[in-house]
Amino acid sequence: MRDLLKREWRKVQAGSDAPSVPAIIWRLAKRLLGLASSFMRGKRYFRNASWKGSLVFAKGRPTVQQLGRLELGHLVRIWSNINPTQIIVGKQGVLSIGDGAYINGALIAVEKEVSIGKNCYLAPMVQIMDTDDFGLGMVDAQGAKSVIIEEDAWLATRAMVTKGVRIGKGAVVAVGAVVQEDVAPYTLVAGVPARPIRKLRAI
Repeated sequence: MRDLLKREWRKVQAGSDAPSVPAIIWRLAKRLLGLASSFMRGKRYFRNASWKGSLVFAKGRPTVQQLGRLELGHLVRIWSNINPTQIIVGKQGVLSIGDGAYINGALIAVEKEVSIGKNCYLAPMVQIMDTDDFGLGMVDAQGAKSVIIEEDAWLATRAMVTKGVRIGKGAVVAVGAVVQEDVAPYTLVAGVPARPIRKLRAI
């Protein structure tokens, strides 16, 4: 909770041209009220999660079809600003989303395993599927292959990640890229199929 308050305080300060303390406190109060609403939505939409951290937020109306296991870390934010985030976990599936991950309007379909690491960012219309079949929950997971997205990775709008892929720590997948092979840590990939463009500096 302390980390969340510090982060929101910094955001309010950064967005103020000539901040006064009362103005900053007022803006912080409005932000925290919005977060409280998102927290209640998170409790509602992810009430059946197998495990979740103490602060999980949702904005808009995500679609959640959970037949398998869903694990959500601390300070996970699942937004549906542009289009709804869709989370579909089949009977044998396990979806884990790490602390601080931010997902906005992505489709995540799991028959076997999808793991999204800490502080990952998934932009609108990202697609992650661990199988070629879309009969989720109605077929076995025999043809599925685990998808692993390591911490601090960024997936830009309309990026697609196919089954059996591992995306390394701090990697970035460009707009519209289709990832069919593993991505090395701190690497920018783009294209269809995605290919390395350049190495990124580790933070």
